[in-house]
Amino acid sequence: MAIRPAAMYLVHFRSRDLSRIHRQGQFWHIFFTHGGVIISQDEVDTWTTHLPVPLDFEQSSMDPRVQIYKVLGGQGPAFEIDVDEILVSSVWRPNNAIADRYCSPGGRAFIAGDAAHQNIPTGGYGMNTGLGDAYDIAWKLAMVLKGVGGATLLDSYENERRPVAIRNVQRAAEHMGVHQHYVEKCLEAGSEVVIGTSAESLAIKEYVKKHVNTHDGENRDSGIEMDYRLQDSPVIVPEAQPSWPEWTPKAYAPSTIPGSRAPHAFLKDGITSIYDLFGKEYTVVDFSKEGSVSRMIWQLAKFEGLPLTLLHLPDEELVRTIWQRDVTLVRPDHFVAWRATPGMVYSKGDLSQVLKQVFGRAPEPRNDKPSSGREAIAFQGVERSFKQDLEKVESLAAFQT
Repeated sequence: MAIRPAAMYLVHFRSRDLSRIHRQGQFWHIFFTHGGVIISQDEVDTWTTHLPVPLDFEQSSMDPRVQIYKVLGGQGPAFEIDVDEILVSSVWRPNNAIADRYCSPGGRAFIAGDAAHQNIPTGGYGMNTGLGDAYDIAWKLAMVLKGVGGATLLDSYENERRPVAIRNVQRAAEHMGVHQHYVEKCLEAGSEVVIGTSAESLAIKEYVKKHVNTHDGENRDSGIEMDYRLQDSPVIVPEAQPSWPEWTPKAYAPSTIPGSRAPHAFLKDGITSIYDLFGKEYTVVDFSKEGSVSRMIWQLAKFEGLPLTLLHLPDEELVRTIWQRDVTLVRPDHFVAWRATPGMVYSKGDLSQVLKQVFGRAPEPRNDKPSSGREAIAFQGVERSFKQDLEKVESLAAFQT
């Protein structure tokens, strides 16, 4: 029995009936085998339930309390609790969509958050992706408004953030697919089997347990949360042959390859975080004894009026091992913009060009084409479960100038 395209009926409510709600123990999320979900919002008295409903579901004809009971009952009878207050009830449709452009032609307007991308809530990537958008464009706008950042700095926003949204939306769909799989299995088996104690019942429970434990990326993925790689950014100075480890959403590989997040590490005192020593804007981090390259970069930046902090850490061998290079240039958002090649002798001209590129001041033609082709996007697990009007999605995703 396949799940039909569906919407979700949401009820946000208050209840202090903890003896009933916590009958199976305290929780944050519970995913039921009929597709319903309950979320503890504050671990005190505020909760949210979601229940799959048909696309033509009429919300006005339903009692929100009845829907809460249906969720909590799973595939068994409705499970009633004392509901103190209904805060919100609404119907929402899961969508996966990404805007063609994050900036208008000419770079006069930018979009971020839900205006730029929509995804299924599984994984919790929606708000976090939006915050990442805002954090990226905010410091770049500040640099340009201060007169130290060039136009290419703003152009880089779409190049850096749209690929992140694509991978996050895709991964959220994959997480939903994990839930869809066991829900389909349980609905096919029927309520008596799922809530029973027969050999068949025990077998399907063991199957669901193994399936969820095997595909638990929604709770365990660290790569998708930490391992960002800004490989196509015009304000990142790429290496000729970067030795990127294979990317996986499951694991984070700390690196200072340009375009990666600067690795966190504590200094040898065991207390000081290297992040706490970064400047508010750009920071050049130097682990060498002499510090000549970083000093030259700092002097060039000072001459050009570019905001840059010099951080010289000649005695931090462990952090140097983690960071892999003697000299690294870190952006205000803690991404690596450039790092020195071992054994290479740098002239003032070389380092001046580095600063021009990372501040977006290098003369490059403006790119008014999307950062990646829409034809390459095919989100997994969407078509079989969610009904999409592609013409409407395209209309919503097309940036209006």
